[in-house]
Amino acid sequence: MNVIRMLSPYLLGFIFILSVIWPMVSVEPVVQTFLYGEDGSVVDTTPYPPSSLYWLGTDREGNDLFYMLVTGAKWTMLFAFVITLLRIFLAILMGVWLKNWFVSPYGEGLLQAFTFIPQSLIAIIWMTPFLLYEVRSAPPFTMAESVFLQIMVMTAVGVPATAKMIGETVRHIHSFEFMDSARVLGGSSFHQARRHILPHLFPRLIVLSGRQLVQVLTLMLHLAIFHIFIGGTTITSGQEHDQFNVYASLTKEWAGLIGSRYGELLLEPYIVFFPVMAYSLLILLTNMTFKHLEKSSQKV
Repeated sequence: MNVIRMLSPYLLGFIFILSVIWPMVSVEPVVQTFLYGEDGSVVDTTPYPPSSLYWLGTDREGNDLFYMLVTGAKWTMLFAFVITLLRIFLAILMGVWLKNWFVSPYGEGLLQAFTFIPQSLIAIIWMTPFLLYEVRSAPPFTMAESVFLQIMVMTAVGVPATAKMIGETVRHIHSFEFMDSARVLGGSSFHQARRHILPHLFPRLIVLSGRQLVQVLTLMLHLAIFHIFIGGTTITSGQEHDQFNVYASLTKEWAGLIGSRYGELLLEPYIVFFPVMAYSLLILLTNMTFKHLEKSSQKV
């Protein structure tokens, strides 16, 4: 287990690099709605099960699952890491400079809303009017605008609770004797934060970062169930007269592959199984990576 924990950062890096390089060295398989035999007769139709032609099979539209998983990995990881870094950065600023505000009656009352109301519910309410649309109308936002909105909302819903935890830790650090010495010697607030608070806060930040990253990945999955995919959602008609809408992720990120195809669970389970296994592996490697970083920081 220790060996796997040590290798987990390298495995995450390998998955990310492979996802970046793969579209450059491989051509996306052409969608084939029907497979024909040598005599020209139709021998199979989508979705195709895993085979030597399609390693992980295809979805109902004929898209290769292996290609989508590999190319979508970078967007899944990049988006989750960016959101986590923004949450931690803003939470540090708020926790260090507004530490006393979090224990005030007004601050505690406001933060209770973010404690008891699920983050996914807040994010769904804020994003649904801007990202989902009628099948015959155009998307309200471009891909860049959708990503910007999602980053802002998913960062905002996680910052208050994280900042409160950091603020409590900062208040505890301020109770130490060396902080009294720093204040008596005339150290500015910036000096105290840089030389005394942040070094003692660093091990705690590693733990918080790991939790936040898993939390962001979970939030992405919750949003995907409601067809809110990273980078935007394309909505097309599955049949004539729009009886059934088909939702797809523009970036092919893993949460979107799960959220757009969970209805296949009882029909073609492999279409959902492989994205779920990939997503579970990502969360497992993330947990192991931050456990390794936490132990490494304790040895320093």
